[in-house]
Amino acid sequence: MQETAHGHNERRITQVTFFLPNRLGTLRQAVARLEERGVRLRAISVLDAADHAVVRIATNNPAGAVAILTEEGYGCCATEVLAVALPRDEGFGVGRMLSQLYAAEVSVDYLYSFHDPLGHAAVLALQVDSQDMAARVLTPRGCTLLGQDEL
Repeated sequence: MQETAHGHNERRITQVTFFLPNRLGTLRQAVARLEERGVRLRAISVLDAADHAVVRIATNNPAGAVAILTEEGYGCCATEVLAVALPRDEGFGVGRMLSQLYAAEVSVDYLYSFHDPLGHAAVLALQVDSQDMAARVLTPRGCTLLGQDEL
């Protein structure tokens, strides 16, 4: 894990968030446009609201995804999040990870799981109020932070 002189952890992934109208087939169409142009989804989270859906994706090519989605007329943005691979230890699961973050007073905004091509036990995309503190808390306890190049 590389860190700057100020302890900033550089292991991040770029998540793309976009908004879809709540209509039959819009998610399928957006994903098809991405896949047609070589963007592969590694994770997806869909949050439904009354008139729209908020879609978060982790891909092999976030810049390409933003360009395609913008071209297709979807409002979107890119955000850095942590991709946390949990250790395979019997007693270390999502609950224990959340307890570690809580003890360090790191607030979790949201998280979702995704496919890990490297075969870790479980990988979570994690948005927190302090990514550096989360990295400092979780890595000594056996969690691995994945970078964009590993998607």
